Amino acid sequence: MYLTDSDAYLKTVEENSHINTMKRLITSRALSWKPKYFVTCFYGRSTDGGYLTPDAYRKRFDRGQVKNTHGFIRGHIHKCFGQVPMFWTIERHEDRHHPLWGDMKGAFHSHLYLGEIDELAIDHPTNYLKALYFKRDYFGATINSNRTNGDNLKLLLLDTCLRQSKWIGLYPSSLDIQIINSAEELRTLHYGLKQVKQEDDLNNVIDWDRSDLKKQTKE
Repeated sequence: MYLTDSDAYLKTVEENSHINTMKRLITSRALSWKPKYFVTCFYGRSTDGGYLTPDAYRKRFDRGQVKNTHGFIRGHIHKCFGQVPMFWTIERHEDRHHPLWGDMKGAFHSHLYLGEIDELAIDHPTNYLKALYFKRDYFGATINSNRTNGDNLKLLLLDTCLRQSKWIGLYPSSLDIQIINSAEELRTLHYGLKQVKQEDDLNNVIDWDRSDLKKQTKE
């Protein structure tokens, strides 16, 4: 009997086919609302940019705690910008050895794919959005202190909005926001799914409850 005739091989082929089908479905659903921003959230520092205590760091490799952070951010985005569609994935850092704390599991970081922010949300801001203009960044500056407009203003407001999460906070390197080039949409989505290699990963990597991946039905 050839290796390719074994039950284990056939099961692997079937599972890989299922995974690839799910990846295509996920990317198709996300592309239906045209992701505009690719955001990476790192959770390795305290709110003010300091180092974390061991207890605080341990929460960073608790998947449930990470999803709670997604929920907070999702809610705040909606309060500031309205019903902007989004899609969350979770990625784990490599395990590492800390000079004081010994061997430690790798903490999580998150990728957020976010749709376009409507101009109406900027022109007719909610009270939550208005408050962002006066929030101070890591260097003490505010959006209100600089004359900005267009996409640059949206980026600054989005950056400030996301930093209201204590897990991100003010530390500059805790957050990275990029505008997705239309030619790179599919490749960028695949990047967030790179750790989906078997069926269990679909629930470990994708935060379904805080993502807009359900099929839209016509009313």
